[in-house]
Amino acid sequence: MMKLKRYCLVLGLAAVLFLAGGFPALAEGSGRYQALEINVGKKSEYNIFILDTKDGHMWLLETKESRVDGKLSGGLKYQGKLRPGNKAGEIIFQFGATE
Repeated sequence: MMKLKRYCLVLGLAAVLFLAGGFPALAEGSGRYQALEINVGKKSEYNIFILDTKDGHMWLLETKESRVDGKLSGGLKYQGKLRPGNKAGEIIFQFGATE
């Protein structure tokens, strides 16, 4: 049953991406949007990181299971846009302590 919920959620996300800009992607071929599932706690809870490999946009689909009734809920958060570097190995973002 949980796998069915997961597939429905992913199918819904795919529909949103298709309607939000997927029409030009069809002409460019497959592989523009890449997704990576990230497990985050319970087996039924997970996040999916989505990257637009053409324009550099990133999203995170977050899910949570209700403690009361076990229903899955979630949201899609825009994470920003990557920018390309000028050469291999260039640091384009740095965080934390620097020396």
